[in-house]
Amino acid sequence: MVANGGNTEGLFHAAFMESGSPIPVGDITHGQKFYDAFVVAAGCEGSSDTLQCLREAPFAMLQQAMDASPSIFSPSSLDLAWMPRVDGTFLPDDPQQLVLQGSVANIPFVSGDCDDEGTLFSLTTLDVTTEEQLRDYITSTYLPAASSSDLDKLLTLYPADITQGSPYDTGILNALSPQFKRLASLQGDLVFQGARRFFLQQQSDKQNTWSFHYLQVHASDLLNIYGSGELTDYLVNFVNNLNPNGPTVPYWPKYTTASVQLLTFLDGLVPVAITTDTYRQEAMEFIIQLALANPL
Repeated sequence: MVANGGNTEGLFHAAFMESGSPIPVGDITHGQKFYDAFVVAAGCEGSSDTLQCLREAPFAMLQQAMDASPSIFSPSSLDLAWMPRVDGTFLPDDPQQLVLQGSVANIPFVSGDCDDEGTLFSLTTLDVTTEEQLRDYITSTYLPAASSSDLDKLLTLYPADITQGSPYDTGILNALSPQFKRLASLQGDLVFQGARRFFLQQQSDKQNTWSFHYLQVHASDLLNIYGSGELTDYLVNFVNNLNPNGPTVPYWPKYTTASVQLLTFLDGLVPVAITTDTYRQEAMEFIIQLALANPL
């Protein structure tokens, strides 16, 4: 979606993105620790050319090394080992910086998120139970250069009150640890919700854009779009007409900076409603500022 000078090179003419927006990805050197660990796990430590050693390594050794790599179910969570990183050539800059530079494909797109994007990715951090541990985790995993005052503000905007955490609107329920719902909210906004809103704020007045909000956990929207739900019809319409609207589904208004409207998928007799994309506004604005300054 973020393209070289806005040129798609004929590879695509529209985009329908679920839980997908340009995320704050930093320099390729940020992945060095993962590469070094992979080299050791694959038995290539000490080689004069570790990359060539990996190319010649038996499949079983590579599989073993990959299995040992951090995943979304590792303590590092969304600080993923094998994400795209800025190499100066194929990916010339942090994707969010490229958005600010206007290097975005000029095509219609849909970008939507689930409500509780961060919940699933916080199940491996249940040992983070205190404010101090949470500060240490955020600093070591996501925001190593953030100042103490930045962390103070961030944790004020994402408070310890479990009734404000993710899964949202569940009151005192689902608090698997004292910091679980708080961290789930923070991680979901950093990589998903805040990134989506930032992208739409920058692009929605330049091209046709739509956005949805699915009131469940990460990936639950897949059941709707691939299980003959409303999203299936919207996707079929979009593929055929570059517009998700059609006769079989409720009208989905475009997202613009003057009218930040979301197609929100509900539980119950009424399947969808039009809502506004203004929830956690101050919190998301601040976390995106931090992300731009501290790409992963």
